[in-house]
Amino acid sequence: MRDCLPASLTDWLDRLNQGELPGVFVTGTDTDVGKTYVSARLLRDLSRRAQSRTLAPRKPVASGCLVDAKGHLWSEDIEHLYQACQGNVPRHSIGQHLYQPAISPARAIEQAGDALTLSDLLSACEASPTSLRWVEGAGGFYSPLTPDALNADLACALGFPVLLVVANRLGCLNQCRLTLEAIQHHGLTVAGVILNDVLTEADPDNAEDVQSMLPPSTFFAHLPHQPTR
Repeated sequence: MRDCLPASLTDWLDRLNQGELPGVFVTGTDTDVGKTYVSARLLRDLSRRAQSRTLAPRKPVASGCLVDAKGHLWSEDIEHLYQACQGNVPRHSIGQHLYQPAISPARAIEQAGDALTLSDLLSACEASPTSLRWVEGAGGFYSPLTPDALNADLACALGFPVLLVVANRLGCLNQCRLTLEAIQHHGLTVAGVILNDVLTEADPDNAEDVQSMLPPSTFFAHLPHQPTR
């Protein structure tokens, strides 16, 4: 059964599935805004289509990972993306650089003594030319991913349209406007903005205010809170 998504969102997913874009970069106005939750819902919708385009979800670097019984690192975010694609994507291809400390990826890389760079992240985002690359960053648009690169740098290097996830909570309007301006300042296209109700009681008026600040041809979708997130 298809997820019940807003029409503006399903229309955009239809265009993605038809091959209009090589990829999407997903970022947020902050950390813990629900980027992976949103990505998983949309990837699940795409994967369930009768003629689904080959999906290539990527989260090239992740911190705050857990250690399994065999001593291997694993990321809850990456597991959500894997499950959303119904296991049709190699798990190791989604996230290649994992770190245990629950700090920024850039700090985790430095603590580990690794020499991970933007070039390494780009390599981790590679996929077949016909697939839809769904690249999810970490934190906000200006959050550091590696010692030499921000999310913004990875987004620019990929050149994909940006999907912005906004947590519907106090302060989100300021964060949304600043992030939109930052994305456009870097010459990137804002594909859409998703207002995600991360709280049980979210302000419904924020939806209208967010829509009023969107660039032309940018879709808007509002995802209500779901208890079983």
